Amino acid sequence: MTTFFTILILTYSVQGEELQMHMVYETEAKCSAAIAVAETLVAEPLAAQCIKSNLISWSPRPQARPDDLGQY
Repeated sequence: MTTFFTILILTYSVQGEELQMHMVYETEAKCSAAIAVAETLVAEPLAAQCIKSNLISWSPRPQARPDDLGQY
């Protein structure tokens, strides 16, 4: 099964200042697990979202090499 990189976006506030953090995970499952951990660590209101990208993180099929590989 092909998996795609997933971006975790956390939005939270510290002393009234809104902060946002982005982290990249290899799978959607790992991203979801990170949300659960983040919710236990942050006491303030937290908005968390996993967004699946179109970049392949793993594929059972080999990828073709680009034509310009090794050329400068």
